[in-house]
Amino acid sequence: MKKIRVSITVLFLVSFCHQICNGQTHHFWSQNYGSQSMLLNGSVIGGVSDLGAVYYNPARLALIKNPAFVISGDVYELNSYNVEDAIGTRADLNQSSFGGAPSLTAGTVKIKSLPNHSFAYAVLLRDDSNFGFNYHDEITTDIIGNIPGDELFEGEVSVINSSKDQWFGGSWSYAIKENFSVGSSVFVSKINSSKGNKYEMRALSNNGSVSMYDYNRNYQLNSYGLIVKFGLAYIMENWDLGMTITTPRFKINGKANYNYQLYFSVPPEADATETYANSYQNDLDLKLKTPLSIGLGASHHLSSKGALHLSAEYFHKVNNFDVFTANPHPMQSNPDSTVNFTLEDGYKSILNIGVGTEWYLSEKVSVYGGVSTDFNASPKNTISFVSQNERASNLSFDANYYHFGAGTVLKFRGAEFTLGATHTSGKSKFSKPVNLPINNGPSDVITDESGQFQWKRWQFIVSVSVPFLRDYMKKIEDKLKGSEGSN
Repeated sequence: MKKIRVSITVLFLVSFCHQICNGQTHHFWSQNYGSQSMLLNGSVIGGVSDLGAVYYNPARLALIKNPAFVISGDVYELNSYNVEDAIGTRADLNQSSFGGAPSLTAGTVKIKSLPNHSFAYAVLLRDDSNFGFNYHDEITTDIIGNIPGDELFEGEVSVINSSKDQWFGGSWSYAIKENFSVGSSVFVSKINSSKGNKYEMRALSNNGSVSMYDYNRNYQLNSYGLIVKFGLAYIMENWDLGMTITTPRFKINGKANYNYQLYFSVPPEADATETYANSYQNDLDLKLKTPLSIGLGASHHLSSKGALHLSAEYFHKVNNFDVFTANPHPMQSNPDSTVNFTLEDGYKSILNIGVGTEWYLSEKVSVYGGVSTDFNASPKNTISFVSQNERASNLSFDANYYHFGAGTVLKFRGAEFTLGATHTSGKSKFSKPVNLPINNGPSDVITDESGQFQWKRWQFIVSVSVPFLRDYMKKIEDKLKGSEGSN
């Protein structure tokens, strides 16, 4: 079958956008929760002191003296993408987006009859991305080899990528001693994800004949799962220690939808087989997995000057598995040709580490800083979804990220204000595709050249938290009693 040659620019942008869309799927330390915990880049498994404890170490809830309710935690993200030497002409491609970031809403609940028990609730976003991409190009070149002369070629690429993972849950903590507690958090994870790509290509030859190529493959995932985190917390004279175990994601229910379209038409003189094929499948069996992880943390208090925080978390390997498999479907124009598709996933084992510091300038002003790793857990030799192969991976971007954060916490009577920023960046190399066959196989012409893809993210944090009213009123009452006693 004769191939249609496609503009290198069009094909590159398909691959480029795919890298962007799936770049964060296999990173587990990309998001942080709680005002102070964000500035410390999550290195708080041992000494978390805000309501980020529901996520980092629920056992700490029973040891936090003044729990607060997060009434606003506004985090804004500026994401930028840069590709060096994008299309072999030393031209760079740049794209950026700005908007809200995943956040946390949490609060604590006290039960008088259970004085050593602490309870909390939380709603957080583990992932909330919506990146769509459209590219249109029109050139005059020799697209169809069997027809003499150049054709007027028009190509359009559309990529869809929308993913949201919401966690709803509660935490419990019990103080066995004044300095030792246990706890657990139970989260229901709701995942909604839509991914796909579409190519629309048309060519007009010198003799007025029209050729068309229309390809579209996409899928939607909808799933509910259960994740449990267990924690231990222990306080020494100058040290806060913590340990957590997070279970894999247990499936509650979930289904996948799969859509496929391939239409190809050329004039008779092109000597190519025309194609008409489509399939629309709903309620396919779906399987999503996450790894077991074990976290350790230690916070060292430097007298009244501040604290040093250290954390590490190991994520266990998950062998490759099939997320879903579409039912084989024949092409309507050629029943002897069957289209198959399976989406696969998997994780390699990784270890992330983080270091954070806090420094007390006064009773009302503290400064924070932190750095952490965020290694990519995707397995090697993944197959890109845009390759049109019968098997594809949910990820193809193999960059490792590094997070940096800094900010200040201002304490006033009845409220705390957090101002700060975090920065993340990562780089990855890739091969630049040249053309795309019109058949349902993979592209077989890849250049030996490679480009470099870089992702950068800035997060800007503006957070307000207040103590619970009863705790605040109790403090005022104690002060009043103290004043009366002195008189």
